[in-house]
Amino acid sequence: MPDDKTVLQCRLADASAVVAYRESCLDDADRARLLRAPELAGRTDWRVSRFLKQQGGKICSLSHSKGRAAVLVCGGGTVCGVDIETIRPRNFQALAEWVCSPEERVFLARSGWQAEAFYRLWCIKEALLKACGLGFPQDMAKVGYLTDGSAVCGLRADGGTGWHAVSAIWCGDAVVACVWRGAAELEWQYCGTDAVRTVCHIERIGGKEV
Repeated sequence: MPDDKTVLQCRLADASAVVAYRESCLDDADRARLLRAPELAGRTDWRVSRFLKQQGGKICSLSHSKGRAAVLVCGGGTVCGVDIETIRPRNFQALAEWVCSPEERVFLARSGWQAEAFYRLWCIKEALLKACGLGFPQDMAKVGYLTDGSAVCGLRADGGTGWHAVSAIWCGDAVVACVWRGAAELEWQYCGTDAVRTVCHIERIGGKEV
């Protein structure tokens, strides 16, 4: 890989990493947060996500869901975001009226309102919000897919171009999505003794995944 290539590393951990959490290794911001809300120390999401943060590197974005966590590690000034969600039954049509553009709703309807299709879009939206510094949930409809009516052909966020995304299924029932702006490559790293060590059904919108 060329030395000048920007590499983003998406680190994933499941609940098996909870035993590796060390409160003594928290950074100043997390230590202060724990003082304000000491109950966090007993939450699997907190312990797993902070274990990932403690693996080093510049943490640009973090997400957790149902005992699993993902962090995006990057160098330089790369604008990026990550989101992970556990797939579960929901009223996708009602949610789409709230968070999706008309074109996205057409796209989801053509997919048969499949849970996986909805969660891929949801995760990309949340990751874009983090990357752009926008608010959840009020700005969800402002970011997301560009479509040609039947297929995704790009991303929309902050009126700019050059956005890329990778979404994938992990552990069979979780969607993880990474977004970034500009040229970069994405690597996966799996942490935790029993972590499922592969993502599958990878979908890309621009960019390149390795």
